[in-house]
Amino acid sequence: MKWLWLSFVLHGSAAPWPDSPATTTPVVMDQKTPVSWESLMPPEDLSGWKIVGGSATYRIEDSQLIGQSSAGSPNTWLVTERNFGDFELEYEFLCDPSLNSGVQIRSEANGAMARGFQVEIDVDDKRKRFWSAGLYEEGDRGWIDDLSDNPEARAAHKPHDWNHVRIVAVGAHLQTWLNGVPAAEVFDTRRLSGFIGLQVHGVGQRQDSPLEIRWRGLRVRDLGSHRWALLNPPTDSGWVETITLPEACSTFRIELTTEKDAPPVAIHWRKGAIRLEFSTTSIDYSYSGEPSVDPSGNTVFGPIHTGRIGFRGRFQVFSGDLEKCSLVVNDGKERHLWEIPGPPRGGQILLSGRRTRIRTIETLIPSDALKKPREKAPEDVAPKTTLR
Repeated sequence: MKWLWLSFVLHGSAAPWPDSPATTTPVVMDQKTPVSWESLMPPEDLSGWKIVGGSATYRIEDSQLIGQSSAGSPNTWLVTERNFGDFELEYEFLCDPSLNSGVQIRSEANGAMARGFQVEIDVDDKRKRFWSAGLYEEGDRGWIDDLSDNPEARAAHKPHDWNHVRIVAVGAHLQTWLNGVPAAEVFDTRRLSGFIGLQVHGVGQRQDSPLEIRWRGLRVRDLGSHRWALLNPPTDSGWVETITLPEACSTFRIELTTEKDAPPVAIHWRKGAIRLEFSTTSIDYSYSGEPSVDPSGNTVFGPIHTGRIGFRGRFQVFSGDLEKCSLVVNDGKERHLWEIPGPPRGGQILLSGRRTRIRTIETLIPSDALKKPREKAPEDVAPKTTLR
């Protein structure tokens, strides 16, 4: 499933934004104290882990975890008994080119299957697709970011050799790297925690020598977790004007009523730089064009661009950071990513429309955020207004 990329900049009286870095940088993690790495390599008796699915086998040998296929077995996973929400994970893998595999994150057992995000291991020499470190959702939506539009990450794959993968998952933001090259990047709130699992893919009725995949250097940093919190809504009547986000929040979702011909609700932030208007079955968006400098040295902004996205789903989710902003609709099956700063942490989003159209507003916050005193909102957000 592809991202829809839209490039635009802020304009008007808003404060300027910092220049974007030339290369993709790791996600910023709100950690007051550095978190130590801990080994995630299973012990020889595999205690702390359990088998889900088929009959593939796992063993420890020479500080490596070796998974071995089994004829007639469906997919098999060795999964942690411990769940992880936000984390940084690293490992190396060496996989038989005839075997497909992957590492589950934020996953759960669904009978004899794993369901959740999978960081792909794709080493097939014949297919030469090499989507390793791409993001797939096992047992659900399928490919989330398949690397078909990331030739640098595909070229970073080393056939018949050890490959290093790094994963950072913080709140809605998931990123992967393959051998130091940025691979997948997704803003998605469908799954916020779950086990980590190591897959041995089924090989059908293949009766020759078992196929192997090896992992080494498996280690993790536990960065806590995020959860949804109900935001106290404005009054039940009148027009909505301002919603103030919690200090640590950069993601929120809104549930709207779906009655036919319901009045639209518009959402914008950063002093109106982006505007989305929700009707019952579509979202109309607008944004400004790229700026340029005229002969007199004045900044001239490009034309206003508009578009429409059809949607049918309970929630519409917004997320982002200082460089990008995402919109997730249709219950997470469709994602759109814009190159614009996302909703301001601890700042305000502006809404226009009838309050009765909004059922709930929820924000995604660190699980310990409610224990911390609220700090002053950034100065670059819109001034507070009142409700009528």
